[in-house]
Amino acid sequence: MGEVVPDVHARSLLHAGPPYAEGPLPAPVHNAAINAVLFERLADNAKDAAAMLERGNFRLSPAQDFGVTTPLAQVVSASMPVFVIGDGDRHVYAPLVEGAPPALRFGSPDSQCVGNLRLHARFAAMELNDSLAKHPVPLASVIEYALANGNDCHTLTDQANHALLSHLSGLSQSYRTLLEKSPGFVLPVLMGACGWLLRYGKSAIAAGGGNGREFGLRLKSQRHWLTTVAEPPTGPRFPAQVGKTALGAIGDSAVIDLCGLGGQALNCAPSLVSEWRDLLPDDWESRHATVLDADTGIVSPAEVVRHQTPPIINLALVGADQEGGILGKGFYQPPLTLFQQLTERMAQ
Repeated sequence: MGEVVPDVHARSLLHAGPPYAEGPLPAPVHNAAINAVLFERLADNAKDAAAMLERGNFRLSPAQDFGVTTPLAQVVSASMPVFVIGDGDRHVYAPLVEGAPPALRFGSPDSQCVGNLRLHARFAAMELNDSLAKHPVPLASVIEYALANGNDCHTLTDQANHALLSHLSGLSQSYRTLLEKSPGFVLPVLMGACGWLLRYGKSAIAAGGGNGREFGLRLKSQRHWLTTVAEPPTGPRFPAQVGKTALGAIGDSAVIDLCGLGGQALNCAPSLVSEWRDLLPDDWESRHATVLDADTGIVSPAEVVRHQTPPIINLALVGADQEGGILGKGFYQPPLTLFQQLTERMAQ
């Protein structure tokens, strides 16, 4: 990442959502930061990496402030491989993810996460980089295909992943099989596309996401994030995870929903609606029409305030304890007060 984002150096660690206030990091993010230090080979073991973090040897910053979007609890470091998403002149970046749990994005302390990411990094360097350099992927067509085939492009991404892989050539069968078994591989790409639209498109909101403690939004041309306490997402738990405490809303993937996909595209994902039907708000089917700007298709703070209705943000539930991990999948509704603050700031 440091090659394409010059401001990110060896001691930089980028996290999701707004900046952290004083105090210890949420356990899953702390786990991901330790694994990022190990990925950089700046420590020999987790204990030493934790000690370096405790001493303040690394600067933690919001990823979106650097034009990077990162999923859930994943912490991005300087040499991690990233996707480059843009229009040729303006770009944003998103990290590769290492497949099924245990994984960095779920805040797992398992050292296997680092090994898996190194495996993906090697494959990307040997095969993926060359394929994308020769044939950049038109992401609009990937999104259109996914929406037409039952995906919301956030919680459900298998069809989007299929569409992305159909554009990639020259991959070995072993690598293609690995990616076919990882439907979440496409998610950072979709995040990057939506992060680009917020950063460079005609929207009031430039960035949005949660860090596990606070959920925040940032307006264009402003460095300060407006934040609120991040409540855990609502959603069914996996059978083995019932009773475990979930972390507050976390992840930059909220940019997907802010751009009209995810929670604003539930009409395209009937299987997801069926699973969540007893939990979704009564107006889920028409919610998008009350929160999106008619011209841009992006969440409008003014429309949210006018209709007194927040957007639906699809987010996974991450375990709050030292084990981290994914507990289930659900959705989060930011409080109206956050959008009221945004509109007041916009009026100044």
